[in-house]
Amino acid sequence: MAQAVRLGKRFQFVLPKKIRQRLGLREGDVLLVEVTRKGILLVPKPHNYAQHLSGLHREVWQDVDADEYLREERKTWQR
Repeated sequence: MAQAVRLGKRFQFVLPKKIRQRLGLREGDVLLVEVTRKGILLVPKPHNYAQHLSGLHREVWQDVDADEYLREERKTWQR
């Protein structure tokens, strides 16, 4: 559910408490801002990108034997 916020004189606004709690935001956290077609998107900046991306799309690789995959890839490198 959307919540309204008001811009102040210096174009600042306060994120409502429920939203801060739901996202686990604390004072000093950094938000990434992106302009989209419909408005702006605020996303908490990960503290550690490697940890944040760990396991990304693991379902794609679920049934793949990593050693076999690498062997086949390396074959294509040789000319």
